[in-house]
Amino acid sequence: MRKLATVRVIKNIEPIPDADKIVKLTVDGWHVVASKTDGFKIGDLVVYIEIDSVMPEKPEYEFLRSRKFRVRTIILRGQISQGLVLPLTILPQDKKWKVGDDVTDILGVTKYDPELEQENKITENQGKKKPKNPIVKWLCRFKWFRNWYYPPKISGNFPDWIKKTDEERIQNVPHIFDFIKKNNISLSVTEKVDGTSATFFLKKQPKKNEFGVCSRNRRLVTEDDSYYWTVARNYKIKETLEKLIGDHEWIVLQGEITGQGIQGNKYPIDKGYKLWAFNLITPEKRYSTEEMQPILGEYGIMTVPIVDSDFKLPDTIDDLVEYVQGSSQIVQREREGCIFRNEEKKISFKCINPKFLLKNDG
Repeated sequence: MRKLATVRVIKNIEPIPDADKIVKLTVDGWHVVASKTDGFKIGDLVVYIEIDSVMPEKPEYEFLRSRKFRVRTIILRGQISQGLVLPLTILPQDKKWKVGDDVTDILGVTKYDPELEQENKITENQGKKKPKNPIVKWLCRFKWFRNWYYPPKISGNFPDWIKKTDEERIQNVPHIFDFIKKNNISLSVTEKVDGTSATFFLKKQPKKNEFGVCSRNRRLVTEDDSYYWTVARNYKIKETLEKLIGDHEWIVLQGEITGQGIQGNKYPIDKGYKLWAFNLITPEKRYSTEEMQPILGEYGIMTVPIVDSDFKLPDTIDDLVEYVQGSSQIVQREREGCIFRNEEKKISFKCINPKFLLKNDG
């Protein structure tokens, strides 16, 4: 589970131009605006709350009510602030806290996740195709009939042998940034597409190969009209994986789906959905985007746009954040951010464009 609230150290404190009452705190790779009256000092142990966290409705968090208690990317006096820094006294004082301690559950912090909300709506109705018969339509108003008409088991757990699609933000792992810099490691850079992630797999079985369709968190057992299964049919993914599996025991294709009803349809599609592949994996390897493009292109499957195939990190994480603030290759607007990888070194992380968050963090 993602650590939304952790114990960290204040690395630096800087003044903000033309601001007398607030300062900029640096915690790992994050910058957070805080009041001078909080009295934070460099080296203090604090609780850092990540963006996209939702705080419980308690008096101590009342200042977040106008934002529905959600920690968002904001801008104050020209300074972008990402996260919330709280004094260590917010935690129970019956133990000695150390850097890295996960205090998410202790503080009752939950994740703001609109993609999961959409996913839940789909999986609740998974397998429930709209009836065409007018009598059946009318009867579906009654719960007893719906329980009888629709099959009870319509979704399952995400396969435990497949890694879910969720990259770590570079601001949370500055040691990885330092390691890459020190060793002059080259990275592949792709555009991060803001849609909903999907996983498709084919696994060899004695009698018949097993094909699976998954949302980010669940397997969708029953074929239906959700965008996950619609994409699987439209792109003939099962047939494609049958051709690509070869001698492998299994093969996995992961990508981002965009279209109407998905994250505000930021890459305008009038009808239907598009798949942007970002992972093709077998037991032996995970293919780079450069390797995937010609392989999947033969079957009409696009990959996420490639930004750079031989990228070297700039001097600081702040410089990297500046780098990702470019235009999307898909549509004329700010891109969400970038994914950085080196398959040989098993390195993978993301950096999100704060300007994108400010405009789309609603």
